[in-house]
Amino acid sequence: MHRFHGIIAVTITHFKENGEIDYPAMSRHINWLIDAGVHALLPLGATGEFASLTLQERKDVAAFVVKEVAGRVPVMVGAVSQTVSTIVDLAQHAKSIGAEAIMVLTPPALHLSQAEIYAFYAYIAKNVDIDVMVYNNPGSAAVDIAPETMAKIVKLPHMVYLKESTGDMIRVTRMIDELSEDIITLCGCECLAYESFVMGARGWISVLANVAPKMCVALYDLIANKRDLDTARALNRKILPLLRHIEESGELWQVIKYAVHKQGLSNGILRVPRLPISDAARQTVDAIMAKTAFE
Repeated sequence: MHRFHGIIAVTITHFKENGEIDYPAMSRHINWLIDAGVHALLPLGATGEFASLTLQERKDVAAFVVKEVAGRVPVMVGAVSQTVSTIVDLAQHAKSIGAEAIMVLTPPALHLSQAEIYAFYAYIAKNVDIDVMVYNNPGSAAVDIAPETMAKIVKLPHMVYLKESTGDMIRVTRMIDELSEDIITLCGCECLAYESFVMGARGWISVLANVAPKMCVALYDLIANKRDLDTARALNRKILPLLRHIEESGELWQVIKYAVHKQGLSNGILRVPRLPISDAARQTVDAIMAKTAFE
């Protein structure tokens, strides 16, 4: 049974002032998200600053989240690495703690060819025993998984979900129309959630859900269940300024943590080498949140 749909909150990792992981803050945030109705959680994506964590910290966070969630919603764990052995290790750990899936990005900075991309996912498919979300993000991986390559990847074992983050609605629509019998396509671009749901995406890997889980859930419900596109469009217009600021500010991590801080759920601290939010980005968040009550 494939359970990931709707609003999948790709969660932040909370830190103390000394840089240690703040597990009590993570607990408060996780429970707030679940109480708000999100359909699933995804810790240790890029939004969760996985690259600033040690391998053991990544495993510790994953185990904490699964234990805290306690089966109330499914959990998918980010398993991104340049090293395939690390991905397999993280996949085995995710399986052992009760996570239901992992997210796997084409290894960043390696500039793989299309043949190598396919070989990479074929290796993962052969060496893991857990559902996989293929993550296509040319901005992060420096390569785009071509539609022809994706059509081969979806035939591999364990390849169940696709996070499509090219920001191209033509691509999103093509993946939904051509590959829906083999893989579940999820929106991976903050600014295209409305359009992706309308075209048939089954869910949204959502950064904004950290701040406005009820509004994200409402957007999904209005389109996927009620087919009330006019009301959904009005809601989308309310959240779009913050969505755009998240995507376009160049300070995604700072913006989202500051916005969560304004909700009373975070101290806004990032781990080195991330800098604090700039004055300009902070002022924009303040202005947006003064006009719209996010919930």
